[in-house]
Amino acid sequence: MQVNQVSYKTADSTKYRQNRLNKNNKPAVSLKHYNINGNIKQETGKSVSFKGLGPIDTFALKVADLIENGGLFVSFTIQDMLGTNLPRPFMGLKRNSKENEGKKNFSFAAKEFVREMLTGPSMFLIPGGMLAVGNKIFGKSTEVPMKFIKAFGDIHAANPVNAEGKVIGKQDFYKNTFTEILKNAKNETEPSEATINKAAEFAKKITENIKDKASKKDTISKLADEFTDIAKRHSKDPVYTDFTRAFVSKTTSGSFDDAVSFAMSYADDVVEKVKIKNPENVQKFVNKMTNKKVIGRLGANLAMYGAVMAFLQIIPKLYNKAEGKENAGLKGLMKEETLNDKSLNSQVQKEPKTKDKQEEKKDKSNPSFGSSGVVNKLTGNGLIGRMAQGIEFEGMNLSFPLLLGIMGFGILLPRTRQAKDKYDREEIIRRDLVTCTTMCFAEKELRKGFSKLNEKTSGLVLALKDEKFKNKNIFGKIFDYFKPIKGVQTLSTSQIISKYSGIDKYKDGITGFCEFIDGQGGNLSKVFSLTDESKNLVDDLLQQEGKNIKNADNSVIKDILTKAKDSEQVQKLVKLFENKDNPWVKKAKTINSRFTTFSVLVLVPVFLGFMLPWINERATKKRINKEQALNNNKSADMTFILNNDKSTTVFSDMNKFIE
Repeated sequence: MQVNQVSYKTADSTKYRQNRLNKNNKPAVSLKHYNINGNIKQETGKSVSFKGLGPIDTFALKVADLIENGGLFVSFTIQDMLGTNLPRPFMGLKRNSKENEGKKNFSFAAKEFVREMLTGPSMFLIPGGMLAVGNKIFGKSTEVPMKFIKAFGDIHAANPVNAEGKVIGKQDFYKNTFTEILKNAKNETEPSEATINKAAEFAKKITENIKDKASKKDTISKLADEFTDIAKRHSKDPVYTDFTRAFVSKTTSGSFDDAVSFAMSYADDVVEKVKIKNPENVQKFVNKMTNKKVIGRLGANLAMYGAVMAFLQIIPKLYNKAEGKENAGLKGLMKEETLNDKSLNSQVQKEPKTKDKQEEKKDKSNPSFGSSGVVNKLTGNGLIGRMAQGIEFEGMNLSFPLLLGIMGFGILLPRTRQAKDKYDREEIIRRDLVTCTTMCFAEKELRKGFSKLNEKTSGLVLALKDEKFKNKNIFGKIFDYFKPIKGVQTLSTSQIISKYSGIDKYKDGITGFCEFIDGQGGNLSKVFSLTDESKNLVDDLLQQEGKNIKNADNSVIKDILTKAKDSEQVQKLVKLFENKDNPWVKKAKTINSRFTTFSVLVLVPVFLGFMLPWINERATKKRINKEQALNNNKSADMTFILNNDKSTTVFSDMNKFIE
């Protein structure tokens, strides 16, 4: 029987049953899921393969949402508090307790407490405070990334006056900005009338509905949902496209929420000032202000980075002072006179090389930052642009390049240079190198691996790969999982909702959804088997082709659903995905949040807070014992030589010869 010979649009229960009978006039599948009229019973609440963990999953989802909304600051702070700030001083109290007659090592605990309590918070609170002050003094555009300032400036300068010839205000600017965003989402060369009208509608909602923080969050969230549906409906490639990403220009993009927030900050600052000034040459004035704001943002980034780095250089002096003169980590392992032996400290203080006068002159001869050429380089994709954008703060959050720079030059370098002795330096390198690596890479990479394992068992796509991924060899694919910025990225909550809800909004409806699952390596059979109702709807269509959902591969299921996309069964199937909290969204969110929570609250803290200090203590004891054993062996050898009969005869003969 050919699929296209079957009528899927049937309300007649007799025909419905006949379509489900095989040649022996026996039901192809059990009718227990259908009522007397042949209609499917509503069993949405039943789940075939997904058994939640109740309160644990609820807690995990809240933690994951908190981390996603708070960014690196929240994730880092939780890991820092649970993995370093609290357990390390506790472990410090017990340092060398057996060798020190059971006494608590308060000096070492004080060192651990001061170091950990100052380091993590300062990395985020200092830039956060400076941004708050900068916004008050220099305007809200201080918090907007340089590429966005340039993109908004271009949009602003392209249409600086309205149809009446007056300088535009915020609502007109929002309309022009949304026009560009929607045009790019719909892949239009020039904005259509529908795009312009929708942009005007978005701009009106932003202008009229936002009164405070709560209304701002609610309004942007609703607009983000609308934008996601538009991007989904017009996407050329449903497999790799991130429907939550808004392109303000061809090269400048971010989440829709961020793009709108940045546009509002730019408008409050630049658009309002231009309107008040009402200059004769508006376009020239806007371009000048844009260049000025880009340079101001660069200055803010450098100032925040410099302030954080400067404070981190001071921290070793503070925790060394809290510890006392000697290395408290060696208490009980060495005699007091040995602890105070300056020869233990083998570090060589090198004076920084002074620049000669010609080099200083070169440094001072910087180009004029007011020129558009420099701004274009700073906001472009060249080397200068990548370097400038690499040190951009994301609010009070650190970008990944910034985090690496601060970890290396703000933490590792000053601490090793100010180490008290060779044992202290060795512990610093071991402890902080592992800690920095874990903080930068571990949580993300472990989460990707966990998502990969659960993709196999659940059939759901939990991470987004790029279009080149499937053509790479095994080593290239593994490397993609270890890339911290690009490569494979686990789906965020907003991305999961955009992919697994409202699947009728895909350009080709359910076919587009199937292409996404198949193209990203998911399993349609497992996906549609998540609930009894979805399983029976798909299985019924497959049974009419002599197949079943357990054995059908992705191509078969996609083909069947595509041909039957206008049928009553498929329409019911699509309706199951309608809400943002449907079973597929819940399961995908829960799976990803489980390991995020476990990693942040348990895995990383236990390793950094308890195992790493224990490893350091054991390693130092082992080294000291080895050195002491070596010294004892040397002393024993010398004693043997001096007390040996032959040695005594030799020394006696030497004395006689001297006399």
